[in-house]
Amino acid sequence: AWAHHEKLDGTGYPNGLTAEAIPMQSKMMAIADIYDALTAWDRPYKKAVPAERALDILHEEAHAGHIDGQLLEVFVQSRIYLLTAR
Repeated sequence: AWAHHEKLDGTGYPNGLTAEAIPMQSKMMAIADIYDALTAWDRPYKKAVPAERALDILHEEAHAGHIDGQLLEVFVQSRIYLLTAR
């Protein structure tokens, strides 16, 4: 969990790690964490976005080199995100 805010291109935090130094588990957690942050309905400071928009944003992040595109495809193809649907 310690590296799930790192970005593959080294622009994340807290250590500015690049893809090779980020554990696979952290890369996976980053995708789930971003999805959760975008779609959470119980956050008083923001409205939830629909699942489709959250997935679009994740794809934008992958295209920008911030998150792992192959892991994102596993996330999308497996439809794992539906486990959190209300």
